Amino acid sequence: MLDLLVVVVRGGGHMSRLARPGRRQTPIPDPGSVLGRFAQSLRELRDQAGDPSYRLLARETARSGSPYSETSLRNAASGRFRPSWEVVEMFIRACVAFASEHPHRADAAARGWDVQVLLDEWTTCWREMSISDDVPAGGHVRPEPGAEGFSDVPGNLPVALMSFMGRRHELAEGRRLMRQVRLVTLTGVGGVGKTRLALRLAEQVADRFPGGVWLTELAAVTDRAMVDHAVAAVMGVPLRADEQPRAGIARALSGQQVLLVLDNCEHLLGEAADLARSLLQAVPGLSVLATSRQTLGVVGEHVLEVSPLPLPAEGGTDSVAVELFCERARAVAPEFRLTAENRAAVARVCRLLDGLPLALELAARRLRTLSVGDLLKRLDQRFLLLGTAGADRTAHPRHRTLRAVFDWSYELCTPDERRVWERLSVSAGSVSLGDAEVICGDGTPRSYAVFEAITALVDKSLLGRMETGGRTRLHMLETVRLYGRERLASSGGEGLARRRHHDRYLWLACQAEELYATPQQGLWLVRLGEEHGNLRQLFAAAPGADVESDLFFAGAYALWLYWVASGNVGEGALWMRRIAERHPEPPGPELSQVWCRAHWCAAIVLMLHGDRAGAERSLSLIEARLEGTGDGWTAIRAGVHQLRGLLALFVGDVEGVEEHSRAALLAGTCRAGMLTRQQALAQLGLAASMNGDRQAARDFFREGLDLSESCGEIWHRSYLLWTLAIECVETGETGEAMALLWQSLDLKRRLGDKLGAATVSEALAWALAQSGQPYLGALLLGAAHIAWKPAGAPQLWGFAHLVDGRDRSVTEIRRRLGDGRFDEAYRLGESLGLARALEKAARL
Repeated sequence: MLDLLVVVVRGGGHMSRLARPGRRQTPIPDPGSVLGRFAQSLRELRDQAGDPSYRLLARETARSGSPYSETSLRNAASGRFRPSWEVVEMFIRACVAFASEHPHRADAAARGWDVQVLLDEWTTCWREMSISDDVPAGGHVRPEPGAEGFSDVPGNLPVALMSFMGRRHELAEGRRLMRQVRLVTLTGVGGVGKTRLALRLAEQVADRFPGGVWLTELAAVTDRAMVDHAVAAVMGVPLRADEQPRAGIARALSGQQVLLVLDNCEHLLGEAADLARSLLQAVPGLSVLATSRQTLGVVGEHVLEVSPLPLPAEGGTDSVAVELFCERARAVAPEFRLTAENRAAVARVCRLLDGLPLALELAARRLRTLSVGDLLKRLDQRFLLLGTAGADRTAHPRHRTLRAVFDWSYELCTPDERRVWERLSVSAGSVSLGDAEVICGDGTPRSYAVFEAITALVDKSLLGRMETGGRTRLHMLETVRLYGRERLASSGGEGLARRRHHDRYLWLACQAEELYATPQQGLWLVRLGEEHGNLRQLFAAAPGADVESDLFFAGAYALWLYWVASGNVGEGALWMRRIAERHPEPPGPELSQVWCRAHWCAAIVLMLHGDRAGAERSLSLIEARLEGTGDGWTAIRAGVHQLRGLLALFVGDVEGVEEHSRAALLAGTCRAGMLTRQQALAQLGLAASMNGDRQAARDFFREGLDLSESCGEIWHRSYLLWTLAIECVETGETGEAMALLWQSLDLKRRLGDKLGAATVSEALAWALAQSGQPYLGALLLGAAHIAWKPAGAPQLWGFAHLVDGRDRSVTEIRRRLGDGRFDEAYRLGESLGLARALEKAARL
């Protein structure tokens, strides 16, 4: 392959290119050797690119985000030692970039270079050169100053046979730490790439340790007493008959600057920690770089957490995870390319595998047999799929398959830690610390044993933690979660774990509903938003006895305001429609009231989703069951009337709005959580406005505002401010209208109410146009329009009166701006999105 590559490169070169003034290249020491031919190929590639100086090539590498010095690039083509793949790759990329930017200087062939094709060819060539016996390793020949990744210090670091991708931040942070401290531990979940990162980091800092860089792999060490012996053997320390290994190591290293790399310490934490502490005390020139799934816990230790590779943004493929997957895929399936047809599937594979390098490499090897689409379909069985058939036979058995990696982590856990891992695996997304303690404990809010187990799982990199709103939240990688679920199913504890998860989040929903009509409303809606994935699981479970409990129906009802305020109307409608269809009547007499409330929730979300027929069915089912006279039944009657009035409002039936809204108010004291009185007053105000009685409309809106302010809730208050502002716009009080609308938007921001903000922004657009800013109004109309698309609800909820008003607003603003300017502003608003468009409007 190397000979062929040399011929190809030479065949395309400029034979008559004039010599470029500047530093003359030194002759290749042995041009007929494998290394010499490799260096000559690099030189001729540079010549074909247009003979850029090494300074210009270095500038190109800096632009790409992986800077290499002139000296490093010159040394790569010197023929005096084996260059790393990283510097070769950047040499090639820099040549391609230069040829593209200076086509008048480049050869004809260079102008059409495909960088990925070149890299594929050169990867094979570099590997052939690397394993050749006559190629001197970097430690045997001192390169010119500044060369990357090579040193003449003694040691046993292995030569990397695969390219190293990404990790720029971790490498920079690792170099910084190793300049400042003497013990650095790389931690992270199994398969995340700690060993590879440690080796790369050790290469980069090797010149600081003239006494040597020594790697001790502890994965195969099972006898705790052998840790010291393993280190001594690696370093070649001759031990005296009466000397302990640790003392012998300290004696041999005395006065030297040495780096000791301890790899895979997690199963020998105590011994590795004790050895590191003792040697660091005895040998002032020693530094230790360790890798472990858990910190060593030694005084002076600094931890660098190794995270999975960055994943592509939704709809994109630009990420290190995708780059790694594609490179490893081409190694086993040379014809593989990232194309328009497979890029979405590749990105999905990378996300499902959490960006774990080991998992991505094992998955890529499966492309010998499977297409990317077929691979994607089988990843729900990833522990079987990514097994021995695609394993690296040279790896330690614990690191050979995805299951082996997590089996090893599981074995290192105590029974309490395993139990928490398994029980937390039933959660979705992240979970608060308090909820985790309940789900994993014995039902009590606090359990010290559970807390200690959670702490240990965080230490072992099996749980991640983050802080949200001053609260600790825990999260698992999806691969860690799936392994836990497998173990949970095999242990027989799945039913209990799911029941505890189910009951906890139903209870949470009910707690929120109790506080909907209080000053804590906004906090609880945000809290429910954090638990969206876990709330979804309540309804995604298969029907059974559990879903026919009092708690289930109460929880289903309790989420009505969350579905609306969070902008998840479509999803709420999906779940509530299923519940309504599955339970057309109460499962038992004792469940009649909570069953009615659940159908009331179904009615409101189906109505706002645009399914008025479904809403009508649920309301009719409730009305057929209204039988009692207590406070609970009074609240339900009032709630039904309120929704009947809302249905009438949708179609412009003013009489129906007034009849049912007044009936809701006359029904008596309503259950606070249903917020019926504020809504009924708002509906009466809108009916009055539709009849042209603007003073009556304002009176109803202000009465509703007073009611909302007295109890402290802000969701209805935000809408009542909006309706009052519309009246001000209609009567020309534009300044007052805009003040009310900005107040409303501030409340919407506190609630996280995206659709509410879009609704209010429609009115703000018209007010801005009225005040002489029609371009800004058109921009907000575009931004508001785009906010409705993912919501699962028709724009402006489908209210005929509001939709007509918007249409009039659009027509008038278009008339003022002209079609061209209107379309320009509208499209700009769509591209900005609502949040940024509102920021822009607030500044002007």
